[in-house]
Amino acid sequence: MKVIAVLIPTFTIEYSLDVLSGISDYFRGKDAKVVIIQTRIPGINTGAFDYQYCTGFEYAKSKEIDGVICVSGIYASQMSEDKLREMLKLYEPRPIVSIALDPQTKNGYAIQADCRKSFKDIVSHLKKEHGCQKIAFFSANETKSKEALERYDAFTAALDASKLTFYPEMVYDGNFTDFKAHDEIISRFKSRNEIPFDAIVCANDMMASGCMRAFDEIGVRVPEDVKVIGFDDAIVASMLSPKLSTINQDIYSQGYEAAEMVDRLLDGEKMKKEIFNPLVPKFRQSCGCIGMEHSIPAYKNVDGDICSDLNDKTNGVMQFVNALNEKNAVVTLLDTIRGFNTLKQMFFNLKYITSECALSGIAIHFFKDVQIIDSEQEFVLPDEAELHMFYSEVTNTEIFRPGLSVDPHEKIFSARSMDDISGIFLLNPIFIGETYYGYILCRIKENKFADYNVYLKIIMNAVAQAYEYTSKLQEGRNLERENTDLALQSRMDELTGILNRRGFIEQGQAALDLLQETDTSGVIFFADMDGLKKINDTYGHEMGDKAIMLQARVLKDIFRSSDVVGRLSGDEFGIVALGMKMNYVENTKLKIDLLCKKVSIENQLPFTLSVSLGAVDLQKSSVLKKLLSQADKELYKEKKKKHARQ
Repeated sequence: MKVIAVLIPTFTIEYSLDVLSGISDYFRGKDAKVVIIQTRIPGINTGAFDYQYCTGFEYAKSKEIDGVICVSGIYASQMSEDKLREMLKLYEPRPIVSIALDPQTKNGYAIQADCRKSFKDIVSHLKKEHGCQKIAFFSANETKSKEALERYDAFTAALDASKLTFYPEMVYDGNFTDFKAHDEIISRFKSRNEIPFDAIVCANDMMASGCMRAFDEIGVRVPEDVKVIGFDDAIVASMLSPKLSTINQDIYSQGYEAAEMVDRLLDGEKMKKEIFNPLVPKFRQSCGCIGMEHSIPAYKNVDGDICSDLNDKTNGVMQFVNALNEKNAVVTLLDTIRGFNTLKQMFFNLKYITSECALSGIAIHFFKDVQIIDSEQEFVLPDEAELHMFYSEVTNTEIFRPGLSVDPHEKIFSARSMDDISGIFLLNPIFIGETYYGYILCRIKENKFADYNVYLKIIMNAVAQAYEYTSKLQEGRNLERENTDLALQSRMDELTGILNRRGFIEQGQAALDLLQETDTSGVIFFADMDGLKKINDTYGHEMGDKAIMLQARVLKDIFRSSDVVGRLSGDEFGIVALGMKMNYVENTKLKIDLLCKKVSIENQLPFTLSVSLGAVDLQKSSVLKKLLSQADKELYKEKKKKHARQ
């Protein structure tokens, strides 16, 4: 049975939904496993711990994977093409089919959109059908992405083909976003009389949307004063008023063709290195081809024929029904999860969870040892993962702790689970904060990938919390005589008895999330002992360790029991002070200074303890590590002041 990995940064954008639907529909019913892995974009983290998703790249290297499909267009929008190609080389010698970017590997193939002809069609249409002579362009060239530069080049070539003048001063940059395009127009033009063009072509629909909003604000009528054409045929195109004329990339077909290509390559067929998909212009109301009075969604094609524009995206009733169903499923899933604490209790609910989430199977694997992964640390995939629980609707099989292990470098599907079942699967890591437990494999029934993204997040959190709770119960039983909690010990600093870096980041981020959710004040401190190196050099490392222990005690005594205090490294500490306001920071520093002097005298130290602190308001960021970095900069300023006074 063929096993194909699909690498994609996110499920939640429209482009992803279309391309994944195309891939899934091609393989549905075929004797193949398709493993879709949501990875995020390396180095681009929208959430505090989104980097954990990047571990997904490692599973696609498993020897079980026969071929790889990479949705490279999304990756290339935020990372360099060279870096992306270097990443894809790691999957050789497997066939690699890339959607958008030529992977330039020995066994690499590309599905690409040919936008040059479609741009010629729309520029020609604007000139011949609407008499436009001065056509502006909204680019996204500042992103330096392949798509942005290709669309710009295609536009300029289209002007040449239609013998129209190119005006460099009428090229604006909207960075592919609605608000940037809106602000660009507003900053340049104050009224209809200032607009120098009679049409504007935008490199995507979002910029066209922002452009149309700005036109409305300054009194420019679309299409009477200016014709507007977008690119992508996104949902927003059919929701705007007037409805947006645009170019349909047929993303679904690109996904379908990529799937067919990798399937045929694995059958030993020879294929062209590049396949170019033709694009389809749709002329709607924003260029004047369809009247505003037209009640049924429609567009004109390049031949001037009126075509129906009805589909699942434009059907508002269906969108409402689907959204309602998804909301009900999420509520039910949350209610179900609240009913269990342990992994065994979760197993009893596994069949019900799969049913509610439109899954036909789920397998949960834990690594032999829990992994702690820092954002700047390279993930090394462990050699052993245990199949902890499994349910399959296909075989009507339920398993709990069968004692089966698998090496993910060799196989990601464990025996007796879904190793002999074809279908479309989602692979999702199991993590909370920096703690990484294993991975989930789900066999899906439908193409509702945005919904699955939500379900998986809920399931992942529930699994991780059940793992922690179950571990504590087991540790409590096994170590009752020693009265030791190993789970707690792994988060405690052995020298000082306060939280270590791992414990501080996890508990501190959780406290930060709660504070910001409830809109409560708080301060993040980064503390660094003064003169520890001199203490070590003069009095020895044993005295240095004593100084660190006493400094930790000072901080623990000054801050409340509800605050989070931890040792980050040798002489560095972090504090999340709950409820504190910035105007109380100087008073806190004074109290710390006085207690340092008192503790030094009481312990007859040959020096006086001293610590420098940097502080920032928690409202500066939602990510604890970023706040610590900002507090570190404030700490540096305080150190400079102290040195200046000496």
